[in-house]
Amino acid sequence: MIVIADTGGIVAAMDPGEPQHDEFRETLESARLAVVTPLVIAEVHYLLSAAGEHLAASDFLENVTDGFFEVADPRPEDYGTARSLIKKYEGKMERKRRKPGSLDLADAMNVVVAGSLGTNLVVATDQDYRVVHPLSGHDHFAILPADGSRA
Repeated sequence: MIVIADTGGIVAAMDPGEPQHDEFRETLESARLAVVTPLVIAEVHYLLSAAGEHLAASDFLENVTDGFFEVADPRPEDYGTARSLIKKYEGKMERKRRKPGSLDLADAMNVVVAGSLGTNLVVATDQDYRVVHPLSGHDHFAILPADGSRA
């Protein structure tokens, strides 16, 4: 299976203190191909480092370097598609302690990359994918590991 690895899913897989750590790690390890965007790489490293999880941040970069993750190489036009998605979903995403928002750029680019790879599988903790319609032709995104049996 080809999966898109989102920030929350990777953080949960890399940080043993995260809820469902083992499930997220096993989901990523069982994928035939786990794809990550440069935007997500930056977010994951920042979040792990900011939480004081420097070893996990370093291990994550090692996983990227060693090829555990396939790094997507978005084209300039992909950013245009992501921009359109951000505009389309403006105000349709629920945010904790904030007014309704939109997709962030990393999530929007994950949607674009998933579309180009023909997948609807996202390893994520992010429920925004429940609102967004995939560009892959699928009816909905499957958020793993939560939707594992329904994917």
